[in-house]
Formats: sequence, structure tokens, C-alpha cells
Amino acid sequence: MMRTKKLEALCCAAAITLLLAWCGGCGSGSRSNNISQAQAEAMSHEFVTAVESALSSAASGGASVERSAQQNLSAVVGDIHPDQSSSCVTSASGTSCNIPVAYSGACPGGGTIGVSGAFDFTLNNSGDGSDSTTLTITPTNCSVSNLTINGDPNVTVATEINFTGSEVQFPVTAAEAGEISYGPNPSGSCTIKVSLTLNSTSQTGCTVTGTVCGQSVSGSC
Repeated sequence: MMRTKKLEALCCAAAITLLLAWCGGCGSGSRSNNISQAQAEAMSHEFVTAVESALSSAASGGASVERSAQQNLSAVVGDIHPDQSSSCVTSASGTSCNIPVAYSGACPGGGTIGVSGAFDFTLNNSGDGSDSTTLTITPTNCSVSNLTINGDPNVTVATEINFTGSEVQFPVTAAEAGEISYGPNPSGSCTIKVSLTLNSTSQTGCTVTGTVCGQSVSGSC
């Protein structure tokens, strides 16, 4: 009986040893799936740049817009003038707008990132009103900072814009939220939750705070 118990103990110890060997340091493997702070910042910048380009394209009636590091999201939003848009219709009760947003641009290392949706709102005869729009950002094999990202399924941007006299009133707020997948090394999927605050049309008038794949991001946008 004693020999049987010893044999069972040895078998259990061997099984545990094999399990640990097979795991190969599961804890360290989990950590390797986390993206770096620099990669998180690069992703955040890529999403903001895509929205900037999409809004610039929408404001120009869908014309192709060259992406530029000098673009300023605050200035782009401040240039939205419903009374000057061909997608707006004026009636006795005010102005109704449905400004489509349909953009697809190249990512820095290849692949594309698209933005779709529409600004749909009505202003009174004084040009006062508000807009609550949700745009959808979809990266497709989008290469950023040595990672290839895809929508899982996508990231949405919900905006809150107020108008007075057909002019955008600051501050303007927007919230990015959704999931993406990334790879090849590290690889996995993660959540994006970022807030944008636009205080003026100046180059430093937009700030971003939140988390990208568990990494905190903050700065200008």
C-alpha cells in the first residue's frame, strides 16, 4: 500500500512538471501579447488622422484629400458650415443636413483605414441646433508601428456638436470605442476607449485621453 501511494505521488509530481513545461511560462507569454506604449500612441494617432481626412473629404463634397501630419481635427470640425454645404436643404422651418462621410485611405505601412457615416441634423432659422453623429472606423490589414490591425469588428466615434448661427460652438466632444485585432507579434485583440475634446481651432485645441489596448494615451490630436 505504501509503495502504491508513493507511486501515485511520483506520478502526480511528474504530471505537474510536464504541465509546467508545456505551459512554458504562460505568464510571460500573456505579457508578450501586450502592445507597447509607442504602438498604442501610433494607433490612436492613426484613428484621429483618419477621422480628420474623412471630415475634410466630406466638407469638400467627397473629393480626395491627401493625408497630412499637419492636419488639425479642431480646425476641420470648425470649418463645418451647414449653410454652405450642398448636402443641406433650407426650408421655411430651417436647414436640414445629411452630409455623408465615406473615406478610405492608406495606412503608413500598407493596408487601409476607412471611415463611414453621416452628419444628419436640423438647424432652426437662426442656424442654431445640434448634431449627435456616430461614425464607424474600420482598419483593414492596416500596418501601423510594426503591427497589422483589423476591425474586430470596428471602432465607432460618437460626436456632440452644437451650432449657433450656423457656426460650430466649442468645446466639441467625441468618444472612440470598439475593438480591434492585431498581429503578428504580438498578436491578439483588444479594446479602445478614448475621449477627444476640441476646445478651439488652434493646433493645440484638441486633446485625447483614454486607453488603447490597455495602454494609457494622452496628448494633442
